[in-house]
Amino acid sequence: MSEKLDAIIFGATGFTGELVVEYAVDLLKDLQWGVAGRNESKIKKVLSDIGSKLKQDLNDIPVVIADISDQKSLDLMAKKCKLIINCCGPYRFYGEVVVKACIENGTHHIDLSGEQLFIDKMFEVYHDLAQEKGTYVVSACGFDTIPAEMGVVYVEQNFGGDINSIEMYWENTFDNGSKPLLHYGTWESAVYAFDNFRKSLNVQNKINKSIIEKLPSLRPKLWLNPFMHKTAGLSSYFLPFPQTDRALILRAQRLQHKIEHKRPIQFESYVGFRSFFSAFCLPFRFLTILLMAQCKCTRNLLLKHPKFYTKGMISHEGPTESIRKGHHFALTFKAKGWSSDEPITEKPNKELIARVSGTDPFYGLASIIMLLCAKTILSQSNLMPGSGGVWPASFAFAKTTLIQEMQKQGIKFEIVKS
Repeated sequence: MSEKLDAIIFGATGFTGELVVEYAVDLLKDLQWGVAGRNESKIKKVLSDIGSKLKQDLNDIPVVIADISDQKSLDLMAKKCKLIINCCGPYRFYGEVVVKACIENGTHHIDLSGEQLFIDKMFEVYHDLAQEKGTYVVSACGFDTIPAEMGVVYVEQNFGGDINSIEMYWENTFDNGSKPLLHYGTWESAVYAFDNFRKSLNVQNKINKSIIEKLPSLRPKLWLNPFMHKTAGLSSYFLPFPQTDRALILRAQRLQHKIEHKRPIQFESYVGFRSFFSAFCLPFRFLTILLMAQCKCTRNLLLKHPKFYTKGMISHEGPTESIRKGHHFALTFKAKGWSSDEPITEKPNKELIARVSGTDPFYGLASIIMLLCAKTILSQSNLMPGSGGVWPASFAFAKTTLIQEMQKQGIKFEIVKS
């Protein structure tokens, strides 16, 4: 392997890593790519199983041995490619050493993390060094948070004026009433994120102030609706939910205001439930899990008995392919602002409603999006900000063709009302 590979998928034997490898066979067919992990026999079995499923011979795909506990092996892996696709989580425990190896060796890095504290720490510790080394680090390159972030970019591209605010409403539907099973790894990351909830908020505030101390006063003010409510045109009952996409979208707005002198957009997001009872119970379930995550003994209960505490939504086996593909999502964006030929006044005079939708969001779609982000960095870095840095996706990819590439893969972007 004398010539550098374009990309290496690290963590290829994990639940999501295997799916990323499977989709990479088609999406990265024009690139030179490899797979990496600590166990060569397991990696080769993954390649053999996927090859059998796809009826292709994958024996020529390069295999790299790298271990989280061995920094030298991570450095060697980073030196062998232009970009690492990191599927090895929870990132709170295993992510930083990979990011460090990538940046120090001039290699780009993307991951699937929705762990806000990890994402913030990478910005705080490595942003300046990444800029100096000319490497891009972009986290949450899956369902967390690309559909939401690029949905905001899509609204901006199609609004035709100045946007004051965007409210996002997330809905899910399931074929045949199937449970939206998640893999244990997703649950583990979420529990540790709850454990660091307050610390994460403090770090977010610190980073935002480091970008720009104070944003301009925006009117009219967009207030978060803390209560269960409905919204015109949608049938679900909605509640606010602390999602990673909100924090990164607002950070991108701060960056755009500072660097591009653009009026920042106010943003809030909500999650919907078809059942009144499910929506009513969510705050109590969320608070219970949040409180349990603060103490080691009760946190261990959450980690030991995921099925019990999530009513069967989480399992170590993860969702079957049929359940995954029976899960459909829709993000509806309601934007308010002013027409391009009208002055900005106290009351917005224009509204646009857009939607991003797709199937199998947590795993299949997340794997596809991650690979598209990798290809975007490799082929369109000239359209990305600066020459490197630790950026939120909606700032990193705003001027690229990522949305068009997502559309080619069946992820629907549409204007519902203008």
